[in-house]
Amino acid sequence: MARSTPFIHDVPAAEALAAWDEACAAAGCPARLESVGMALEEAVGRVLAEPVWAGRSSPPFDAAAMDGIAVRAADTIGASETAPARLDPGAFEVVDTGDPMPAGFDAVVMREDVHEAEGRGVELRAAAPPYQHVRSIGEDVSATELLLPAGHRLRPVDVAAAGAAGVTELVVRRRPVVAVIPTGDEIRPLGSELCAGDLPDTNSLMLAAQAEGAGCRAIRHAIVPDDSDRIAAAVREAAADADLVIVIAGSSAGRDDYTAAVVAEVGTLAVHGVAVKPGHPVVLGAADGTPVLGAPGYPVSAALTFDIFAAPLLARLEGAPPPDWPRARARLARKLPSAMGVDDWVRVRLGRVRGDLVATPLPRGAGVLTSLVRADGLLVVPAPLEGHHAGEEVEVRLLRGVGEIERTIVATGATASATSPARTCWTPRPATTRCPMWIGCCPGATWRWFGWRTASRA
Repeated sequence: MARSTPFIHDVPAAEALAAWDEACAAAGCPARLESVGMALEEAVGRVLAEPVWAGRSSPPFDAAAMDGIAVRAADTIGASETAPARLDPGAFEVVDTGDPMPAGFDAVVMREDVHEAEGRGVELRAAAPPYQHVRSIGEDVSATELLLPAGHRLRPVDVAAAGAAGVTELVVRRRPVVAVIPTGDEIRPLGSELCAGDLPDTNSLMLAAQAEGAGCRAIRHAIVPDDSDRIAAAVREAAADADLVIVIAGSSAGRDDYTAAVVAEVGTLAVHGVAVKPGHPVVLGAADGTPVLGAPGYPVSAALTFDIFAAPLLARLEGAPPPDWPRARARLARKLPSAMGVDDWVRVRLGRVRGDLVATPLPRGAGVLTSLVRADGLLVVPAPLEGHHAGEEVEVRLLRGVGEIERTIVATGATASATSPARTCWTPRPATTRCPMWIGCCPGATWRWFGWRTASRA
């Protein structure tokens, strides 16, 4: 097979996604997955293909909202501590929460506010306004009301609300199927004995898990060696059963990088090379009516490639909005240089310093997977910028919850050993993490605390 190694050109991420969409449409890839009927108990996490309309009101009748007695509000007018209202049998009726309101009664008095009177009557020491502690018919949902729109990803509360509205089955999109194909002569199955030059197949594990986390069904294929014909056969086989094929590695410009050429031969090559760092050598195309993504072999690049390119496409197939991260504003702990011309996705740790959220850049190598493990967020330096100055306020896409971030202790020093006093003289509370910041390289430099805050205190 003839092979072309150079990148086509560096395409901005938004343009690359648009070009990929156009190529997929031209190749006959479906714009949406087919819809299927599904029982409520199985539908959580799926995306609605049709809107959900309430089949009945909830509650379907006026219902008591408290345990107590049902009364006529007019009978309680003027009741007070000094002049209680006495109700004889027949003027009230005992009810429990959820009971239909007895005919002729329009309010409920809680049991603890009911006082026994002589005989079989009761005394009320406060007036009850009409519809006190009464759930009116349709308070939650009214019959024929639009309950959930198409394109909504279902949560547990959604299926419960649908059930309350009389719905027993929902029309949802079929789960997307993602095929993950690891390639490379040096890649070995997890658990194998590794020799010099061998690498464990962790990328397919990670990408399949990302697909499952996005609501898809992932299929991990066997490792394919660096052979263009075998990679092409694997892509064709996977495309027959999948809605997205991800080929791992072989997307750059090395001697054994065949992904771009394979996609061009078996289908359509739309993009080879994007203006994103890490993740530059991305391949986007289509084969046999199925989108194909060539992910770089470096793990950080592969993970971010899924988030930037695969996740939006999979959401579109389900008719759902593209996923996004929650965001927060933070100040940079130190100067952050960046090369112009690419969107630079920088992993950062976050912590509170004197009340402000501070972002500390982590190692930026595409092969440093632990930088994503330790990251609290992602800071994107746009292509037109050369970076940010220390103390500058930036927007961070959050990878962890605010509670976890609040339990981070921020320290600064010149070297890793500079913060060792903190490690030896202070024991963190459970789930508290440290965020060291190195600000120089002078041996023997002293360390100091910037300050810290934790979510829980003794």
